[in-house]
Amino acid sequence: MSLHLSDVLAKFLPYYQQQHAMNWQQQAACKHILQCRTAALGQQLWQCDNCQQQQMVYCSCRDRHCPRCQGQRTRDWIAAQVANLVQVKYFHLVFTLPHELNVISQYAPEKLYKSLFNAVWQTLSKFARQHRKTAGELGMTAVLHTWGQTLSQHIHLHCLIPGGMLSTAERWQVIDKGYLFPVKALSTVFRAKMLQQLRDEQLSIPDKDALLAKPWTVFSKACLCKPQTVLRYLGRYTRKGVLHESRLQRISAEGVSFNYRDYQDGNKRKVMTLNGTEFIRRYLSHVLPKGFMRIRHYGLLANRCRKRKLTIIRQQEKQPKPEAKVISTEQQTPCWHCPHCQVGLLHLASLLVMRPQGHPDG
Repeated sequence: MSLHLSDVLAKFLPYYQQQHAMNWQQQAACKHILQCRTAALGQQLWQCDNCQQQQMVYCSCRDRHCPRCQGQRTRDWIAAQVANLVQVKYFHLVFTLPHELNVISQYAPEKLYKSLFNAVWQTLSKFARQHRKTAGELGMTAVLHTWGQTLSQHIHLHCLIPGGMLSTAERWQVIDKGYLFPVKALSTVFRAKMLQQLRDEQLSIPDKDALLAKPWTVFSKACLCKPQTVLRYLGRYTRKGVLHESRLQRISAEGVSFNYRDYQDGNKRKVMTLNGTEFIRRYLSHVLPKGFMRIRHYGLLANRCRKRKLTIIRQQEKQPKPEAKVISTEQQTPCWHCPHCQVGLLHLASLLVMRPQGHPDG
């Protein structure tokens, strides 16, 4: 039997609400998750194109915090990114905030996350402009994650960066070495940029001396050389939710058990059990402010100039632009086979919508 986050909320949320205050965004997320794929949101009638059998399916909530609603959105988003790929290797960097700054996310999350995006881009831009051989402008797709494997607060930014720079004379310069910039130097500059961003936002910096004394983490992953690999990375990190429901192991009166990967112990799979109140508290701590964009594009890939600059780059690339079908995710689009005849495919025949109060923050 599959377990769902809605099962956890249905069992423990009433007790949680007696002990904890919830902001309206958290309340809305809980409401949408509880209503997802129930009669409250309406029904879809699907019909087999072979045996004409019909099947009713409940509608989904489309809330970005709902783990059941990310699959199709991920496929659609990845398919749209095919046109933005550049024929170079890609670098994957991860910028992590020290846990001393987690407290700011409790009272000013939008300012903290905005500061992180700005500090990371300012850091990378500084190195790109001062690069000895290929100085110019980078491109970056950045994705905010606020959670760790145990649902605890772990704020970090995944950055996927094409391995090339566009000079001021609009000449495309490919980075041929196996790393983008030295991570220790990046860490030092990132720390300074982030603390300055917090000061600019007039946010109180907790334990500043400790933050200045400790090294900040910038992690560089292996280069990605194939377009298919880049797309897989985009899908994994851009639309990944706080908790994939397949990780849920057990829901009982004692609490919620789920598996996690312990990176401190050789990436071993382990099981953690939290009482229902603590599980919900951790999950809701990752609900984003309404309208906050957790996926952002910078430099060459910024929305305002991406089309023009990618055209310039492709005119200079030695390799021709690959056909979309080579790297398209169309084959991953789900097809629902008829459960009766096992031959035909189900197609949407009609829709009966029960309009919910409020609209999910997608």
